[in-house]
Amino acid sequence: MKALHSLMAGAALVATSTLASAQSFQFQINPALSNYTWSGTTSLGTMQGNPSNAFSLSGPIEINLQSGGNPVGGGQWLSSNAMVMPDLSAIIPNALIFLPPLAVIDITNLSFTMSSTPFTCDAMGAFATTSTLTMLTGTLTVTPLIGAQTVTNLAGTAGPPSATTGLITAAGGVINLNSPMNAAFQFVDPSSGITANMTLLGTLAANYTCPAVTSYCSTTPNSAGAGAITTTTGSTSISANDLVLRSDFAPVNKPGIFYYGPNQISAPFGNGLRCVGGGSLGVRRLPPTNSGAAGVFVTAFNHATAPGTIFAGQTWNFQCWYRDPAAGGANFNLSDAVSVTFCP
Repeated sequence: MKALHSLMAGAALVATSTLASAQSFQFQINPALSNYTWSGTTSLGTMQGNPSNAFSLSGPIEINLQSGGNPVGGGQWLSSNAMVMPDLSAIIPNALIFLPPLAVIDITNLSFTMSSTPFTCDAMGAFATTSTLTMLTGTLTVTPLIGAQTVTNLAGTAGPPSATTGLITAAGGVINLNSPMNAAFQFVDPSSGITANMTLLGTLAANYTCPAVTSYCSTTPNSAGAGAITTTTGSTSISANDLVLRSDFAPVNKPGIFYYGPNQISAPFGNGLRCVGGGSLGVRRLPPTNSGAAGVFVTAFNHATAPGTIFAGQTWNFQCWYRDPAAGGANFNLSDAVSVTFCP
């Protein structure tokens, strides 16, 4: 085990103060839960849905999340490509109900980008911010009862900043965003002179699924059999803090450790392969453990006591290193490795 301690002592357990704790995550908007309605008035009268004023949103939204809360300490909406489904259509009814509408208004291929000011979350994940919706794409077509049809490109049209609240929660490896929203837009048809004010009201629901833990590299035979295999239980959530490292099929009653680093390598070492490299951050080790009568190493990864700080969005690689004198050779061996991308 001296080689093990020597390597670890020589590794740079670099402080992570140079790393930003805020990381960007791409959430997916849930169209089944992101339900909205629109309402509007014009210089000719009130707009009515044709046939409905309901729509939903779908697409990605990029959100910065700050570690240090439950599940996050704060964040910021960066951008989105939220598509409106279906296209919006309205009529301005004629006061003489037996006559056609005064105008038909269609908004097609409409999508938004959403942004917000930075916000903090309380202990329950609630936040308050100011959000802005800007149209990425969209075509406004106004067909008046009298006069020519006009077509206007809506790309770049922005609503005024709006006070917004919401909730960020975590469950089962999924980060959920739920935020009631409203936005207002003004339009002017340059040909007919018709002016319109439209309000969108609904709830933004989006989620981010934490990546699964993946295995890589190769184990090598040991005195117990085909080689030690490392897996995990629990979750990759930093706030849940319930990740457990496990390495099976090791020699019984032997000391070992789990160590981790940011790089994936495959280099001969002892009787096996070293699968974890330190790069500029160095490698970090967890407290020694013992395989016991079952030949299984188990270590709970505690973010509060582990060396250095791990931030949401970072990927770290873990491997078990253990004594195996019965196998001869270098008298020690290593398991395969797992790659873990941590979630808030």
